[in-house]
Amino acid sequence: MRAVSDQVYGEGQTDRQCSAAEADRNRRRPTSREAALEAGLAEAKAQLRARDEFLAIAAHELRNPMTPIAAWVELMMTQARRRPGRIPAEILRGLERLEYLIDAYIRRATTLLDVSRISTGHLQLSPGKIDLSSLVRETVSAMIPAAQTAGCAISLAVQDGVSGSFDRTAIEQVIENIVSNAIRYGAGQPINVALTANGNTVRLAVSDQGIGISDTDQARIFDQFQRAEGNTTGGFGVGLWITRQLVLAMEGNISVTSKLGAGSTFIVALPLKTD
Repeated sequence: MRAVSDQVYGEGQTDRQCSAAEADRNRRRPTSREAALEAGLAEAKAQLRARDEFLAIAAHELRNPMTPIAAWVELMMTQARRRPGRIPAEILRGLERLEYLIDAYIRRATTLLDVSRISTGHLQLSPGKIDLSSLVRETVSAMIPAAQTAGCAISLAVQDGVSGSFDRTAIEQVIENIVSNAIRYGAGQPINVALTANGNTVRLAVSDQGIGISDTDQARIFDQFQRAEGNTTGGFGVGLWITRQLVLAMEGNISVTSKLGAGSTFIVALPLKTD
């Protein structure tokens, strides 16, 4: 009788062990919902990669044909300005407008390319020794016609002799994005651009007296595809996001202080590297 009981006990224990093993396997096996979520996530990642690849290709295809067109317009502008008496004023104004539109088109195509590079982790910086004081003056001076068109006067306060190791293209783009933002939202009021160096830090400040940014919007304007509430000026909503990514890649930081109806000040702080 004991032998039978032992046998029954042994069989029962074996059954319990099998049930426990089966339960353990079931715990490790994803449910149909989990499997569906994982499949959906993998598909979403694949779609994002495909989107970024498409953006990169589209940006190249859209931007490249405009380069020779821009060169021809620049050549015609130069020749027209050399013959002010022979070229009608309306033709010259038309060429200036065409030049502005082509530049705007190229900037937008470049923005798409930057988004794809940053999103795919292909953003590469090439630091080199540059005169930052001169670069700020040159970059801002090139934007004065756009500011004049918007009714904004730009004042520059640049500390002389600020030099260091920076990626020239990244610095130019940071300046252009922030100053363009000030022109766009400056409501035809003055814009102040200042560059100062203090110890191992260089500080770029761009202030406008425009429409300002609410506290809520200040918390999100540096996110991708975000724009301030009530923005009707167009654009992709990625300019400040790209700016922040470039600043972070240069080991710096960017911040904003603003009040609705009282303008905004964007401050970029970068380490001043001399090696």
